Amino acid sequence: MNDFDTVNMNKLQKAKYYLKEYGFAYTMDRGLKKLGFPISSDLEYTGWLKRCRKGLEKEMKGSERVRILTEEELAGKTTAPEVEEELLIFKGRDTVLDEAYLPELLKAARENKNALLFYTDSDLISKNRRFRPYFRPDWSPELLLTFPYVGEVFAVRKELLKKIEYGFPLTGNWWYELILRLSAVLKEEEVWHISFPLWSKKVEKGFQGFYRPSDPKLKRAIEEHIKRQGWKGEVCPVYGAEGFYYVKWAMEREPLVSVLIPNKDHIGELSTCIDSLLEVNTYSNIEILIVENNSEEKETFDYYESLKDERIRVVSYEGGFNYSAINNFAAKNAKGELLLLLNNDTEVLEPEALRTLAAAALRPGCGAAGAMLYYPDGTIQHGGVTIKIGGFAANSLWSLTDRDETYFPYSVTKREMTACTAACLMIRREAFEKAGGFHEELAVALNDVDLCLRIRKSGFKILFCPEARLTHFESKSRGMEDDPKKQERFQREIALFQEIWQETIDAGDPYYNVNQTLHYANYSIELAEDNRGRYKC
Repeated sequence: MNDFDTVNMNKLQKAKYYLKEYGFAYTMDRGLKKLGFPISSDLEYTGWLKRCRKGLEKEMKGSERVRILTEEELAGKTTAPEVEEELLIFKGRDTVLDEAYLPELLKAARENKNALLFYTDSDLISKNRRFRPYFRPDWSPELLLTFPYVGEVFAVRKELLKKIEYGFPLTGNWWYELILRLSAVLKEEEVWHISFPLWSKKVEKGFQGFYRPSDPKLKRAIEEHIKRQGWKGEVCPVYGAEGFYYVKWAMEREPLVSVLIPNKDHIGELSTCIDSLLEVNTYSNIEILIVENNSEEKETFDYYESLKDERIRVVSYEGGFNYSAINNFAAKNAKGELLLLLNNDTEVLEPEALRTLAAAALRPGCGAAGAMLYYPDGTIQHGGVTIKIGGFAANSLWSLTDRDETYFPYSVTKREMTACTAACLMIRREAFEKAGGFHEELAVALNDVDLCLRIRKSGFKILFCPEARLTHFESKSRGMEDDPKKQERFQREIALFQEIWQETIDAGDPYYNVNQTLHYANYSIELAEDNRGRYKC
Protein backbone atom coordinates (compact mmCIF):
# COMPACT_ATOMS: atom_id res chain seq x y z
CA MET A 1 0.00 0.00 0.00
CA ASN A 2 1.09 3.56 -0.63
CA ASP A 3 1.69 5.99 2.20
CA PHE A 4 -1.33 8.28 2.45
CA ASP A 5 0.74 11.31 3.43
CA THR A 6 3.55 11.03 0.86
CA VAL A 7 1.63 9.90 -2.22
CA ASN A 8 2.94 12.71 -4.47
CA MET A 9 6.51 12.89 -3.10
CA ASN A 10 9.70 11.56 -4.68
CA LYS A 11 12.21 9.53 -2.63
CA LEU A 12 14.24 12.55 -1.51
CA GLN A 13 11.12 14.46 -0.48
CA LYS A 14 9.89 11.43 1.44
CA ALA A 15 13.20 11.08 3.28
CA LYS A 16 13.17 14.75 4.29
CA TYR A 17 9.54 14.46 5.38
CA TYR A 18 10.18 11.39 7.56
CA LEU A 19 13.30 12.95 9.13
CA LYS A 20 11.41 16.11 10.00
CA GLU A 21 8.20 14.48 11.23
CA TYR A 22 9.39 11.19 12.72
CA GLY A 23 13.10 11.46 13.51
CA PHE A 24 16.31 9.71 12.49
CA ALA A 25 15.81 6.25 14.06
CA TYR A 26 12.39 5.77 12.51
CA THR A 27 13.60 6.94 9.10
CA MET A 28 16.60 4.60 9.20
CA ASP A 29 14.46 1.61 10.21
CA ARG A 30 12.01 2.39 7.43
CA GLY A 31 14.81 2.74 4.87
CA LEU A 32 16.40 -0.56 5.91
CA LYS A 33 13.03 -2.31 5.66
CA LYS A 34 12.55 -0.92 2.15
CA LEU A 35 15.96 -2.29 1.18
CA GLY A 36 14.99 -5.74 2.45
CA PHE A 37 16.95 -5.82 5.70
CA PRO A 38 15.08 -7.77 8.41
CA ILE A 39 14.11 -5.47 11.26
CA SER A 40 12.59 -7.39 14.19
CA SER A 41 9.37 -5.73 15.31
CA ASP A 42 9.93 -7.16 18.81
CA LEU A 43 13.42 -5.61 19.04
CA GLU A 44 12.08 -2.37 17.61
CA TYR A 45 9.35 -2.31 20.27
CA THR A 46 11.79 -3.17 23.08
CA GLY A 47 14.08 -0.29 22.10
CA TRP A 48 11.18 2.14 21.82
CA LEU A 49 9.80 1.03 25.18
CA LYS A 50 13.17 1.55 26.85
CA ARG A 51 13.55 5.04 25.41
CA CYS A 52 10.00 6.14 26.19
CA ARG A 53 10.00 4.85 29.76
CA LYS A 54 12.69 7.40 30.60
CA GLY A 55 10.00 10.05 30.49
CA LEU A 56 7.59 8.29 32.85
CA GLU A 57 6.88 9.07 36.46
CA LYS A 58 8.94 6.79 38.70
CA GLU A 59 8.12 8.03 42.19
CA MET A 60 4.86 8.20 44.08
CA LYS A 61 3.84 11.81 44.65
CA GLY A 62 0.98 13.19 46.69
CA SER A 63 -1.07 11.58 49.43
CA GLU A 64 -3.58 9.59 47.38
CA ARG A 65 -4.52 6.27 48.92
CA VAL A 66 -4.30 3.31 46.54
CA ARG A 67 -5.21 -0.35 46.95
CA ILE A 68 -4.42 -3.20 44.53
CA LEU A 69 -7.14 -5.87 44.40
CA THR A 70 -6.23 -9.24 42.91
CA GLU A 71 -8.41 -12.07 41.67
CA GLU A 72 -7.11 -14.27 44.47
CA GLU A 73 -8.11 -11.73 47.11
CA LEU A 74 -11.63 -11.30 45.71
CA ALA A 75 -12.29 -14.96 44.91
CA GLY A 76 -15.90 -15.89 45.64
CA LYS A 77 -16.94 -12.41 46.81
CA THR A 78 -20.16 -10.94 45.45
CA THR A 79 -20.20 -7.58 47.22
CA ALA A 80 -18.27 -4.35 46.80
CA PRO A 81 -14.83 -4.56 48.44
CA GLU A 82 -14.74 -2.77 51.79
CA VAL A 83 -11.64 -0.63 51.61
CA GLU A 84 -10.56 2.74 52.93
CA GLU A 85 -8.47 3.69 49.90
CA GLU A 86 -9.98 6.10 47.36
CA LEU A 87 -8.36 4.58 44.27
CA LEU A 88 -8.66 0.85 43.60
CA ILE A 89 -6.67 -1.14 41.05
CA PHE A 90 -8.19 -4.38 39.78
CA LYS A 91 -5.28 -6.60 38.77
CA GLY A 92 -5.97 -9.83 36.89
CA ARG A 93 -4.22 -13.17 37.20
CA ASP A 94 -0.79 -13.51 35.55
CA THR A 95 -0.34 -9.78 35.02
CA VAL A 96 2.72 -7.66 35.82
CA LEU A 97 2.59 -3.94 36.52
CA ASP A 98 5.28 -1.71 35.03
CA GLU A 99 7.20 0.17 37.73
CA ALA A 100 5.72 3.35 36.32
CA TYR A 101 2.10 2.14 36.54
CA LEU A 102 1.30 3.49 40.01
CA PRO A 103 3.04 6.87 39.64
CA GLU A 104 1.49 7.45 36.23
CA LEU A 105 -1.95 6.41 37.45
CA LEU A 106 -1.73 8.83 40.35
CA LYS A 107 -0.58 11.58 38.02
CA ALA A 108 -3.58 10.94 35.74
CA ALA A 109 -5.94 10.86 38.72
CA ARG A 110 -4.62 14.18 40.02
CA GLU A 111 -4.86 15.87 36.62
CA ASN A 112 -8.31 14.49 35.76
CA LYS A 113 -10.50 14.96 38.81
CA ASN A 114 -13.71 14.01 36.96
CA ALA A 115 -12.34 10.68 35.73
CA LEU A 116 -13.69 7.62 37.56
CA LEU A 117 -12.22 4.78 35.46
CA PHE A 118 -8.60 4.59 34.26
CA TYR A 119 -7.16 2.05 31.83
CA THR A 120 -3.88 1.80 29.92
CA ASP A 121 -2.30 0.02 27.00
CA SER A 122 -0.48 -3.26 27.65
CA ASP A 123 1.79 -5.89 26.11
CA LEU A 124 2.82 -9.52 26.60
CA ILE A 125 5.74 -10.74 28.69
CA SER A 126 7.67 -14.00 28.59
CA LYS A 127 10.80 -14.46 30.71
CA ASN A 128 11.24 -10.68 31.10
CA ARG A 129 10.88 -10.10 27.34
CA ARG A 130 8.07 -7.66 26.56
CA PHE A 131 6.49 -7.82 23.11
CA ARG A 132 3.21 -7.63 21.14
CA PRO A 133 1.77 -4.37 22.55
CA TYR A 134 -1.97 -3.81 22.43
CA PHE A 135 -2.53 -0.10 21.85
CA ARG A 136 -6.17 0.41 22.82
CA PRO A 137 -8.66 2.96 21.53
CA ASP A 138 -10.25 5.52 23.81
CA TRP A 139 -13.56 4.71 25.52
CA SER A 140 -15.74 2.62 23.21
CA PRO A 141 -18.82 1.06 24.89
CA GLU A 142 -19.96 -0.60 21.65
CA LEU A 143 -16.56 -2.26 21.20
CA LEU A 144 -16.85 -3.48 24.78
CA LEU A 145 -19.84 -5.58 23.63
CA THR A 146 -17.59 -7.52 21.24
CA PHE A 147 -14.70 -8.46 23.56
CA PRO A 148 -13.21 -7.22 26.87
CA TYR A 149 -10.90 -4.70 25.25
CA VAL A 150 -10.18 -2.75 28.46
CA GLY A 151 -8.16 -5.73 29.68
CA GLU A 152 -7.28 -7.32 33.00
CA VAL A 153 -5.83 -4.28 34.75
CA PHE A 154 -7.74 -1.07 35.35
CA ALA A 155 -8.34 1.40 38.18
CA VAL A 156 -11.50 3.01 39.56
CA ARG A 157 -12.33 5.61 42.14
CA LYS A 158 -14.19 4.07 45.06
CA GLU A 159 -17.21 6.31 44.44
CA LEU A 160 -17.78 4.60 41.07
CA LEU A 161 -18.18 1.19 42.68
CA LYS A 162 -21.02 2.57 44.80
CA LYS A 163 -23.06 3.26 41.65
CA ILE A 164 -23.58 -0.36 40.64
CA GLU A 165 -25.49 -3.31 42.08
CA TYR A 166 -23.62 -6.43 43.09
CA GLY A 167 -24.55 -10.06 43.66
CA PHE A 168 -22.19 -11.44 40.98
CA PRO A 169 -18.71 -13.01 41.31
CA LEU A 170 -15.97 -10.40 41.10
CA THR A 171 -13.49 -12.84 39.57
CA GLY A 172 -12.96 -14.42 36.18
CA ASN A 173 -13.84 -13.30 32.67
CA TRP A 174 -11.13 -10.63 32.71
CA TRP A 175 -13.29 -8.71 35.25
CA TYR A 176 -15.62 -8.48 32.26
CA GLU A 177 -18.96 -8.39 34.07
CA LEU A 178 -17.67 -5.69 36.41
CA ILE A 179 -16.51 -3.53 33.48
CA LEU A 180 -19.84 -4.01 31.70
CA ARG A 181 -21.75 -2.94 34.80
CA LEU A 182 -19.50 0.08 35.22
CA SER A 183 -19.97 1.03 31.56
CA ALA A 184 -23.70 1.42 32.19
CA VAL A 185 -23.17 4.22 34.72
CA LEU A 186 -20.16 5.95 33.15
CA LYS A 187 -20.12 9.04 30.98
CA GLU A 188 -17.47 9.34 28.28
CA GLU A 189 -15.73 12.19 30.07
CA GLU A 190 -15.43 10.02 33.22
CA VAL A 191 -13.08 7.53 31.54
CA TRP A 192 -9.35 8.19 31.13
CA HIS A 193 -7.15 6.15 28.80
CA ILE A 194 -3.36 6.34 29.18
CA SER A 195 -1.92 5.53 25.75
CA PHE A 196 1.16 3.67 26.91
CA PRO A 197 1.84 -0.01 27.85
CA LEU A 198 1.96 0.07 31.66
CA TRP A 199 1.19 -3.59 32.38
CA SER A 200 1.98 -6.96 30.82
CA LYS A 201 0.18 -10.28 30.47
CA LYS A 202 2.33 -13.35 31.18
CA VAL A 203 2.42 -15.92 28.35
CA GLU A 204 4.37 -19.11 27.73
CA LYS A 205 7.68 -18.99 25.88
CA GLY A 206 7.13 -19.20 22.13
CA PHE A 207 3.62 -17.70 22.26
CA GLN A 208 2.71 -16.10 18.93
CA GLY A 209 -0.11 -13.83 17.83
CA PHE A 210 -2.28 -11.53 19.91
CA TYR A 211 -3.57 -12.60 23.29
CA ARG A 212 -7.35 -12.78 23.50
CA PRO A 213 -9.90 -14.34 25.85
CA SER A 214 -11.75 -17.49 24.80
CA ASP A 215 -13.93 -18.16 27.85
CA PRO A 216 -17.48 -19.07 26.71
CA LYS A 217 -18.79 -17.21 29.77
CA LEU A 218 -17.96 -13.96 27.96
CA LYS A 219 -21.03 -14.47 25.79
CA ARG A 220 -23.26 -14.86 28.81
CA ALA A 221 -21.79 -11.71 30.37
CA ILE A 222 -22.84 -9.72 27.28
CA GLU A 223 -26.29 -11.32 27.27
CA GLU A 224 -26.85 -10.45 30.92
CA HIS A 225 -25.62 -6.91 30.35
CA ILE A 226 -28.02 -6.12 27.51
CA LYS A 227 -30.84 -7.71 29.51
CA ARG A 228 -30.09 -5.44 32.49
CA GLN A 229 -30.12 -2.44 30.18
CA GLY A 230 -33.54 -3.36 28.82
CA TRP A 231 -32.15 -3.83 25.32
CA LYS A 232 -33.19 -6.70 23.07
CA GLY A 233 -30.79 -8.56 20.84
CA GLU A 234 -29.05 -11.85 20.15
CA VAL A 235 -25.37 -12.26 21.04
CA CYS A 236 -23.65 -14.09 18.17
CA PRO A 237 -20.08 -15.41 17.93
CA VAL A 238 -17.94 -13.99 15.12
CA TYR A 239 -17.16 -16.81 12.71
CA GLY A 240 -13.42 -17.48 12.56
CA ALA A 241 -12.51 -15.08 15.37
CA GLU A 242 -12.68 -16.98 18.67
CA GLY A 243 -13.49 -14.83 21.67
CA PHE A 244 -15.24 -12.12 19.64
CA TYR A 245 -19.00 -11.49 19.48
CA TYR A 246 -21.52 -9.13 17.97
CA VAL A 247 -25.04 -8.21 19.02
CA LYS A 248 -27.79 -8.66 16.47
CA TRP A 249 -30.07 -5.93 17.74
CA ALA A 250 -33.82 -6.61 17.65
CA MET A 251 -36.17 -4.07 16.08
CA GLU A 252 -39.54 -3.51 17.73
CA ARG A 253 -40.62 -1.45 14.73
CA GLU A 254 -39.40 -0.99 11.18
CA PRO A 255 -39.44 2.72 10.28
CA LEU A 256 -39.44 3.80 6.65
CA VAL A 257 -35.95 3.90 5.17
CA SER A 258 -35.44 6.30 2.24
CA VAL A 259 -32.64 4.99 0.02
CA LEU A 260 -31.01 7.95 -1.79
CA ILE A 261 -29.09 6.99 -4.94
CA PRO A 262 -27.57 9.75 -7.12
CA ASN A 263 -27.22 8.62 -10.74
CA LYS A 264 -25.98 9.76 -14.13
CA ASP A 265 -26.18 7.03 -16.81
CA HIS A 266 -24.20 3.85 -15.81
CA ILE A 267 -27.37 1.79 -15.92
CA GLY A 268 -25.46 -1.49 -15.61
CA GLU A 269 -24.21 -0.59 -12.14
CA LEU A 270 -27.49 1.02 -11.12
CA SER A 271 -29.59 -1.97 -12.13
CA THR A 272 -27.33 -4.27 -10.10
CA CYS A 273 -27.78 -1.99 -7.09
CA ILE A 274 -31.57 -1.78 -7.48
CA ASP A 275 -31.94 -5.54 -8.05
CA SER A 276 -30.01 -6.27 -4.84
CA LEU A 277 -32.25 -3.89 -2.88
CA LEU A 278 -35.38 -5.58 -4.24
CA GLU A 279 -34.25 -9.21 -4.37
CA VAL A 280 -31.47 -9.71 -1.78
CA ASN A 281 -32.37 -7.18 0.90
CA THR A 282 -35.01 -8.41 3.37
CA TYR A 283 -35.92 -5.03 4.93
CA SER A 284 -39.17 -4.27 3.12
CA ASN A 285 -40.21 -0.85 4.47
CA ILE A 286 -38.13 1.19 2.02
CA GLU A 287 -38.57 3.82 -0.62
CA ILE A 288 -35.88 4.16 -3.29
CA LEU A 289 -35.18 7.65 -4.63
CA ILE A 290 -33.05 7.63 -7.76
CA VAL A 291 -31.72 11.17 -8.08
CA GLU A 292 -31.31 11.72 -11.81
CA ASN A 293 -28.46 14.15 -12.54
CA ASN A 294 -28.04 15.16 -16.19
CA SER A 295 -27.98 11.71 -17.82
CA GLU A 296 -27.45 11.72 -21.58
CA GLU A 297 -28.07 8.16 -22.75
CA LYS A 298 -31.50 7.04 -23.98
CA GLU A 299 -31.02 3.67 -22.28
CA THR A 300 -30.96 5.46 -18.93
CA PHE A 301 -34.43 6.90 -19.32
CA ASP A 302 -35.74 3.64 -20.81
CA TYR A 303 -34.50 1.91 -17.67
CA TYR A 304 -36.27 4.46 -15.45
CA GLU A 305 -39.50 3.79 -17.37
CA SER A 306 -39.10 0.04 -16.86
CA LEU A 307 -39.07 0.35 -13.05
CA LYS A 308 -42.59 -0.58 -11.99
CA ASP A 309 -42.07 -1.18 -8.27
CA GLU A 310 -44.21 1.33 -6.36
CA ARG A 311 -41.40 1.83 -3.85
CA ILE A 312 -39.16 3.44 -6.50
CA ARG A 313 -39.29 7.12 -7.45
CA VAL A 314 -37.09 9.08 -9.85
CA VAL A 315 -36.49 12.73 -8.95
CA SER A 316 -34.37 15.11 -11.03
CA TYR A 317 -31.60 17.39 -9.83
CA GLU A 318 -30.69 19.65 -12.73
CA GLY A 319 -27.60 21.40 -11.38
CA GLY A 320 -24.05 20.31 -12.10
CA PHE A 321 -22.58 17.36 -10.23
CA ASN A 322 -22.26 18.21 -6.55
CA TYR A 323 -22.63 15.14 -4.36
CA SER A 324 -23.47 17.19 -1.29
CA ALA A 325 -26.12 19.32 -2.98
CA ILE A 326 -27.67 16.28 -4.68
CA ASN A 327 -28.09 14.44 -1.39
CA ASN A 328 -29.42 17.51 0.42
CA PHE A 329 -31.99 17.80 -2.39
CA ALA A 330 -32.84 14.10 -2.11
CA ALA A 331 -33.26 14.30 1.68
CA LYS A 332 -35.84 17.09 1.27
CA ASN A 333 -37.80 14.87 -1.12
CA ALA A 334 -37.54 11.76 1.08
CA LYS A 335 -40.27 10.60 3.45
CA GLY A 336 -38.31 8.22 5.66
CA GLU A 337 -37.36 8.51 9.32
CA LEU A 338 -34.05 6.96 8.28
CA LEU A 339 -31.99 8.04 5.26
CA LEU A 340 -29.71 5.52 3.56
CA LEU A 341 -27.08 7.24 1.43
CA LEU A 342 -26.09 4.70 -1.21
CA ASN A 343 -23.79 4.82 -4.24
CA ASN A 344 -25.17 3.50 -7.51
CA ASP A 345 -22.16 1.18 -7.90
CA THR A 346 -22.91 -0.92 -4.81
CA GLU A 347 -24.56 -4.31 -4.37
CA VAL A 348 -26.12 -5.72 -1.19
CA LEU A 349 -24.41 -9.00 -0.21
CA GLU A 350 -25.95 -9.69 3.19
CA PRO A 351 -29.78 -9.97 3.13
CA GLU A 352 -30.10 -8.29 6.54
CA ALA A 353 -27.60 -5.52 5.85
CA LEU A 354 -30.21 -2.73 5.82
CA ARG A 355 -31.90 -4.13 8.92
CA THR A 356 -28.52 -4.23 10.70
CA LEU A 357 -27.78 -0.62 9.78
CA ALA A 358 -31.28 0.57 10.71
CA ALA A 359 -31.12 -1.18 14.10
CA ALA A 360 -27.69 0.37 14.76
CA ALA A 361 -28.81 3.86 13.74
CA LEU A 362 -31.71 3.58 16.19
CA ARG A 363 -29.44 2.61 19.10
CA PRO A 364 -29.52 5.07 22.03
CA GLY A 365 -27.28 8.01 21.26
CA CYS A 366 -26.48 6.86 17.71
CA GLY A 367 -26.90 9.13 14.70
CA ALA A 368 -25.53 7.08 11.80
CA ALA A 369 -24.25 3.61 10.95
CA GLY A 370 -21.86 2.55 8.19
CA ALA A 371 -21.36 -0.77 6.42
CA MET A 372 -18.43 -2.99 5.49
CA LEU A 373 -17.70 -2.48 1.78
CA TYR A 374 -15.67 -4.87 -0.34
CA TYR A 375 -14.03 -4.59 -3.72
CA PRO A 376 -15.17 -7.23 -6.22
CA ASP A 377 -11.99 -9.23 -5.43
CA GLY A 378 -13.10 -9.60 -1.80
CA THR A 379 -10.63 -7.18 -0.24
CA ILE A 380 -11.90 -4.35 1.96
CA GLN A 381 -12.70 -0.97 0.45
CA HIS A 382 -14.16 0.57 3.63
CA GLY A 383 -14.13 -0.51 7.27
CA GLY A 384 -14.96 2.86 8.80
CA VAL A 385 -12.99 6.09 8.44
CA THR A 386 -10.02 7.18 10.55
CA ILE A 387 -9.15 10.86 10.68
CA LYS A 388 -5.60 12.29 10.58
CA ILE A 389 -4.23 9.50 8.34
CA GLY A 390 -2.56 11.23 5.42
CA GLY A 391 -3.23 14.59 7.06
CA PHE A 392 -7.00 14.42 6.75
CA ALA A 393 -8.77 10.99 6.67
CA ALA A 394 -8.72 7.54 5.09
CA ASN A 395 -10.86 4.41 4.87
CA SER A 396 -9.83 2.00 7.63
CA LEU A 397 -8.68 -1.54 6.72
CA TRP A 398 -8.33 -0.56 3.05
CA SER A 399 -7.15 -3.44 0.80
CA LEU A 400 -6.99 -5.99 3.65
CA THR A 401 -9.17 -9.09 3.97
CA ASP A 402 -11.51 -10.02 6.81
CA ARG A 403 -8.94 -12.14 8.58
CA ASP A 404 -5.78 -10.10 8.04
CA GLU A 405 -4.72 -9.59 11.64
CA THR A 406 -2.23 -6.80 11.22
CA TYR A 407 -3.70 -5.96 14.60
CA PHE A 408 -6.73 -7.18 16.53
CA PRO A 409 -9.43 -8.30 14.04
CA TYR A 410 -11.15 -4.93 13.82
CA SER A 411 -12.72 -6.02 10.53
CA VAL A 412 -15.20 -8.11 12.52
CA THR A 413 -15.89 -5.85 15.52
CA LYS A 414 -18.91 -3.57 15.64
CA ARG A 415 -17.80 -0.33 17.27
CA GLU A 416 -17.88 3.44 17.34
CA MET A 417 -15.99 5.24 14.58
CA THR A 418 -15.26 8.89 13.98
CA ALA A 419 -16.78 8.62 10.50
CA CYS A 420 -18.03 6.22 7.83
CA THR A 421 -18.27 6.60 4.08
CA ALA A 422 -21.48 7.86 2.50
CA ALA A 423 -21.18 5.14 -0.15
CA CYS A 424 -23.47 3.27 2.27
CA LEU A 425 -24.48 5.24 5.35
CA MET A 426 -27.72 4.94 7.34
CA ILE A 427 -28.56 8.22 9.09
CA ARG A 428 -31.34 9.24 11.42
CA ARG A 429 -33.17 12.14 9.79
CA GLU A 430 -33.04 13.90 13.16
CA ALA A 431 -29.25 13.67 13.22
CA PHE A 432 -28.93 14.69 9.55
CA GLU A 433 -31.04 17.80 10.06
CA LYS A 434 -29.45 18.73 13.40
CA ALA A 435 -26.04 18.58 11.71
CA GLY A 436 -27.29 20.81 8.89
CA GLY A 437 -26.99 18.24 6.10
CA PHE A 438 -24.02 18.13 3.73
CA HIS A 439 -21.59 21.04 3.36
CA GLU A 440 -22.18 21.96 -0.30
CA GLU A 441 -18.75 23.57 -0.78
CA LEU A 442 -17.35 20.05 -0.34
CA ALA A 443 -18.80 18.97 -3.67
CA VAL A 444 -16.96 15.65 -4.04
CA ALA A 445 -14.23 14.99 -1.46
CA LEU A 446 -14.56 14.51 2.31
CA ASN A 447 -18.17 15.68 2.47
CA ASP A 448 -19.20 12.47 4.24
CA VAL A 449 -16.39 12.78 6.81
CA ASP A 450 -17.36 16.39 7.42
CA LEU A 451 -21.01 15.35 7.89
CA CYS A 452 -20.07 12.60 10.35
CA LEU A 453 -17.90 14.99 12.35
CA ARG A 454 -20.81 17.43 12.59
CA ILE A 455 -23.19 14.63 13.57
CA ARG A 456 -20.76 13.72 16.37
CA LYS A 457 -20.38 17.36 17.36
CA SER A 458 -24.17 17.61 17.71
CA GLY A 459 -24.13 14.79 20.24
CA PHE A 460 -24.63 11.56 18.25
CA LYS A 461 -22.34 8.57 17.77
CA ILE A 462 -21.31 6.91 14.50
CA LEU A 463 -21.29 3.10 14.44
CA PHE A 464 -19.49 0.74 12.06
CA CYS A 465 -21.32 -2.55 11.41
CA PRO A 466 -19.05 -5.15 9.74
CA GLU A 467 -21.88 -7.68 9.46
CA ALA A 468 -23.70 -5.32 7.06
CA ARG A 469 -21.82 -6.30 3.90
CA LEU A 470 -21.96 -4.83 0.40
CA THR A 471 -19.77 -4.85 -2.68
CA HIS A 472 -18.55 -1.48 -3.89
CA PHE A 473 -17.48 -1.56 -7.52
CA GLU A 474 -15.27 1.52 -7.20
CA SER A 475 -11.94 0.99 -8.97
CA LYS A 476 -9.32 -0.18 -6.49
CA SER A 477 -6.52 1.46 -8.47
CA ARG A 478 -8.32 4.72 -9.14
CA GLY A 479 -6.18 6.68 -6.69
CA MET A 480 -6.25 10.45 -6.99
CA GLU A 481 -8.06 12.22 -9.80
CA ASP A 482 -5.86 12.28 -12.92
CA ASP A 483 -7.51 15.28 -14.56
CA PRO A 484 -5.75 18.59 -13.66
CA LYS A 485 -9.04 20.38 -12.97
CA LYS A 486 -10.27 17.54 -10.80
CA GLN A 487 -6.93 17.45 -8.96
CA GLU A 488 -7.21 21.17 -8.30
CA ARG A 489 -10.76 20.74 -6.96
CA PHE A 490 -9.67 17.77 -4.84
CA GLN A 491 -6.81 19.73 -3.24
CA ARG A 492 -9.09 22.73 -2.69
CA GLU A 493 -11.65 20.61 -0.87
CA ILE A 494 -8.95 18.95 1.25
CA ALA A 495 -7.72 22.43 2.22
CA LEU A 496 -11.26 23.51 3.13
CA PHE A 497 -11.80 20.37 5.20
CA GLN A 498 -8.51 20.94 7.01
CA GLU A 499 -9.39 24.59 7.62
CA ILE A 500 -12.70 23.60 9.22
CA TRP A 501 -11.45 20.63 11.22
CA GLN A 502 -7.72 21.24 11.83
CA GLU A 503 -8.08 21.28 15.61
CA THR A 504 -9.97 17.97 15.48
CA ILE A 505 -7.40 16.45 13.09
CA ASP A 506 -4.51 17.56 15.30
CA ALA A 507 -6.16 15.99 18.34
CA GLY A 508 -6.22 12.64 16.55
CA ASP A 509 -8.86 9.97 16.19
CA PRO A 510 -10.12 8.78 19.59
CA TYR A 511 -10.80 5.29 18.19
CA TYR A 512 -7.31 4.92 16.72
CA ASN A 513 -4.41 4.80 19.14
CA VAL A 514 -1.73 7.48 18.77
CA ASN A 515 0.89 4.73 18.55
CA GLN A 516 -0.57 3.33 15.32
CA THR A 517 0.60 4.35 11.88
CA LEU A 518 -0.64 7.44 10.08
CA HIS A 519 0.85 6.21 6.80
CA TYR A 520 -1.49 3.27 6.20
CA ALA A 521 -5.05 2.41 7.19
CA ASN A 522 -4.31 -1.07 8.55
CA TYR A 523 -3.95 -0.40 12.31
CA SER A 524 -0.30 -1.47 12.19
CA ILE A 525 2.16 -0.11 14.74
CA GLU A 526 4.83 2.43 13.86
CA LEU A 527 7.01 3.50 16.74
CA ALA A 528 8.53 6.86 15.90
CA GLU A 529 10.88 8.96 17.95
CA ASP A 530 8.67 11.99 18.39
CA ASN A 531 5.05 13.08 18.43
CA ARG A 532 3.85 9.49 18.79
CA GLY A 533 1.93 8.60 21.88
CA ARG A 534 1.25 10.17 25.19
CA TYR A 535 4.95 10.51 25.99
CA LYS A 536 7.76 12.08 24.02
CA CYS A 537 10.85 9.94 23.68
